[in-house]
Amino acid sequence: MQMINDNLSAKDFLNYAYCPRIIYFMHVLKIPQETTKKEFKGREKYDEFKSKSRRTKIIKDFPKFKKIYNTRLESKEHGFQTLTDCIIFDDSKKEAYPIQAKYSFKPRKVYITQRYQLMFEGVLIEDTFKLKVPFGFIKFLKSNSLVKVDLSNKQEIFAIADEIRNIIKNEEIPEMTPYKKRCVDCCYKKICWGL
Repeated sequence: MQMINDNLSAKDFLNYAYCPRIIYFMHVLKIPQETTKKEFKGREKYDEFKSKSRRTKIIKDFPKFKKIYNTRLESKEHGFQTLTDCIIFDDSKKEAYPIQAKYSFKPRKVYITQRYQLMFEGVLIEDTFKLKVPFGFIKFLKSNSLVKVDLSNKQEIFAIADEIRNIIKNEEIPEMTPYKKRCVDCCYKKICWGL
């Protein structure tokens, strides 16, 4: 059994939102998750985003703000860790804003997994840099679109963390996602459907 104080990553929150059973397979049964072709392509496009955004403005309203990339953040207090794509700092307001680069077109609405990832990063940025994080951004690389996401309700992250840790601690398989389309690309579907 995994120790309850092990750090949770942003990927744990994304996996939980996608299907809670992924947490069980990864942390209880210790079956590693395969990296998909989409993830490899996303990493390649992130490198391109990083290179271009160093030279140009990501956000027109923030032309001269400091940006940092690939920053590992960890909170011992919350038991969280992640690697951020980009953080922009507004020193005059004592605020910071996480930016996620996604290799996709802008959806009709921001997916819950994307919102969780930004909220998670917001908590870690506040804890690490002692700055406010009122909102974040998602850069959709295929459509060259930027979406601002309100991060005022970051408390939701702590409730989800409790649910993830309960799955690990109790070693009980949770219900699978009600969205069967998600099962099609899941690397655990053969195991999951056999239960």
